[in-house]
Amino acid sequence: MKKQRPVNIDLTTIKMHPAANASILHRVSGVMMVFAIGILLWTLSTSLSSEGFAQIQDYLGSAFFSFIIFGCLSALTFHVLAGVRHLLMDLGHFEELASGNATAKLIFALWLAISAAIGVWLW
Repeated sequence: MKKQRPVNIDLTTIKMHPAANASILHRVSGVMMVFAIGILLWTLSTSLSSEGFAQIQDYLGSAFFSFIIFGCLSALTFHVLAGVRHLLMDLGHFEELASGNATAKLIFALWLAISAAIGVWLW
């Protein structure tokens, strides 16, 4: 029996709904936070000495290091918001497609607003 299956699927033509995007970005933000732990632990260990503390203060004045901190805080914010959404879904809420997409859009809107506030606070 020969199955008629597509040989070459063009992934750019597949449109995912907001709930799927939120789920995937939840995983991506978790991976980003794993790398952020290393950066933050290095920052902590360096800042424990007096000359290291001055070095970290100089780093915090640079735009590159502020961008790294912004990325860490933004990933943490999205991960927490999406995690609460997933916990509510585990409790049986927002499991339908329409409500799942609505909560995903809400999570994206909250994340953008909080990330903008974090950006204003850092710069």
